[in-house]
Amino acid sequence: MTALLRELLQCNHSDPNHRRAGAGKWVTVNVPAELWAKIQAATELTEPRESRSSVPTQRPRMPPAQTLQAALIPDALLRIDVVEHLTGLGESTIRRKMAAANFPQPIKNGARCTRWRAGDVTTWLREQGAAA
Repeated sequence: MTALLRELLQCNHSDPNHRRAGAGKWVTVNVPAELWAKIQAATELTEPRESRSSVPTQRPRMPPAQTLQAALIPDALLRIDVVEHLTGLGESTIRRKMAAANFPQPIKNGARCTRWRAGDVTTWLREQGAAA
């Protein structure tokens, strides 16, 4: 692979100012077809095809930072991600239900800190089960 990189460095640059230093500068290189085929063949050997997929994949959902055992304590203040995992609802659905007064209102602990009492959420879940 280092031999291929050396060959690539010897190719002609299409940018006359290619010696300028600086991050984020793109340089176009005219690569002969034979060298390009060698580079592609070397890449195929070192990297499996699946890992080079250009299609963005959805980021896996991380478990909540606060454990779900906090819901067992009625006075515990739950974060939104724990409430989402407990109820199975998304954040926007929870906020819509709060606006319609169909979900427990949160406690504001500050300008950017919103928490729900675990007892209120579990009571709401029991009511939903009884209504069904």
